[in-house]
Amino acid sequence: MRLVFTPGDDQGYAEARSRLLEQFLVWARRRRVEVDTALVAAAVDYKYARDRRLGRWTRAHVADALGMWFPRKVTVLEPDDVAPAFHALIDFLTEHDWFDPQSAPADALHRQVLDSTPALHDGLADERNYDLGKFWGVQLHRNGVDPADPSAVQRFLDRAGTGEADVDRLALAEIMRRDAERPARPEWSPELPPVPMPGAAALVEAAERSDALDQLRKLTVWVRAGRRLTSDGRLDRADALDLAAHLQLDHLYRETARTSDDLPEVSLLLRWARAARLVRVVRGRLLPVKTAGPLLNRPIELWRRVFESVGRLGDNLGGTDVFGAPSLFGMSMSEAFPMLWVGLYAAGGGPVPLEHFHRQVRDTVNDDAGCVVDDLAGDVEQRLWRRDVTALLDACELLGAIELSETLDADELDDLSQVAHRDDPDPTVVALTPMGLWAVHEYLLEQGMHVPAPGELAEEDLEYVCVRMAGVRREVAETELAAWAQAREPGAAVRELDRFLRRCEVPAHRVLAMHALAATGPAGRAVAARHRLHLAEAGPAGSGRPPALRDPAGGRAAAPHPRSAVRHNLEPAG
Repeated sequence: MRLVFTPGDDQGYAEARSRLLEQFLVWARRRRVEVDTALVAAAVDYKYARDRRLGRWTRAHVADALGMWFPRKVTVLEPDDVAPAFHALIDFLTEHDWFDPQSAPADALHRQVLDSTPALHDGLADERNYDLGKFWGVQLHRNGVDPADPSAVQRFLDRAGTGEADVDRLALAEIMRRDAERPARPEWSPELPPVPMPGAAALVEAAERSDALDQLRKLTVWVRAGRRLTSDGRLDRADALDLAAHLQLDHLYRETARTSDDLPEVSLLLRWARAARLVRVVRGRLLPVKTAGPLLNRPIELWRRVFESVGRLGDNLGGTDVFGAPSLFGMSMSEAFPMLWVGLYAAGGGPVPLEHFHRQVRDTVNDDAGCVVDDLAGDVEQRLWRRDVTALLDACELLGAIELSETLDADELDDLSQVAHRDDPDPTVVALTPMGLWAVHEYLLEQGMHVPAPGELAEEDLEYVCVRMAGVRREVAETELAAWAQAREPGAAVRELDRFLRRCEVPAHRVLAMHALAATGPAGRAVAARHRLHLAEAGPAGSGRPPALRDPAGGRAAAPHPRSAVRHNLEPAG
């Protein structure tokens, strides 16, 4: 039975909730316990909404559920039925040994139910404590209106609006005021894994190997005392061609270029140098930034400044707008790329399909716009957006922040088609390099996000650690599970791992737990061997062996293969 969930895993929770309630009904019949199962389900829903840890209950959780959650969220017809439902849930979790080690003892939880019952009754009696949905649900029930009948519901609402139906208008005004004060969108606070960072020597070596850094240094030196720009702020053709030859760029475009805009790689590099504040425009001349001069010889500082400027490059990166219109999403590129960095960091350097980033951005824009952007954006706009993202990713790969590869697995591409709502999904798979992990780590700290250090989850419940690390690169996940095991006395670690494996049904979590067992020594390896034997005897249905490698968002991921070369041609294919 799964008891811990990742943010947004509503489908996984719904399946586990259904199974948990089925087992509760079987247990209740055997124990001859008669309670309202809907109230038990509401208590489980509270824990999912609170922290997604169904097996962790403290006295504070019980008090919050009875004093706040039930009065606000749950339509309770018989208030006296709530406490028995909580007592039954506590006994059920106790008998199945599903409380996590940091839960309060069962007798303490039972006492808290008794202590919080008066607050529950007071809260249920005051309609000002309800949320808007529950308020109207109670009014419908009180007036005998079937909520499944839209016409009847509308007639009742019309009567309530004209004052014909008796509702507590003071309570409704208080609820509306409270809803108006609630922020439109909760603060974004993603759960990030603990990821080891590379050492200083590795960072210096990676920065010195960066092709983009080398080209930006050469461009800054090439500018020297300054280069005159055209009236519209571009390099003149002769200087642009000279720069292309100096940097060995735009081989395909030099002979046909009529302006600097016809040299997409040079245009990108110039835009990047300005975004990184290495060069600037003063009175119609392109000049080096004096304060940036010392950075040219400090590779890590220069690399980080260039990395941080990526999101400011904007859209139409290739210079020539081949489609004749700006990207629908190009203006929010600096807002979109942090989502990519967080998603890649959450994988701990593991591969993530690019289509998941496209989907996340579109969902975010949908939420902000209050409508479905896919219904407004045509194929041209979508291609322009993808072109801009591709150009920025190529720049990041040139910098050495990411590695790009592609998946050719047919099943994986089918899954990506569902994510993208397209027949031609982008097969690109993105992963942060060690240098990229370090840069994103620093960025996240600057944004005030909590970024766990390696070993920080060692005191947590085992299933919580497995859930947090399941979507992370295997080496990173195994390191954290080994730290969890080493933070305990070997016998205690083996007992907790054995207890977890007896109910674990998620193959990826089982693999991590087995690795932690191996880290506890001979006793742990003996328990691991016993579990492997049990799974082998159970056959394929109970093997617990993980299926094909899955990416952090849940799709099957074939082993990616490196692309033959970095894509320097910034114009869209096709």
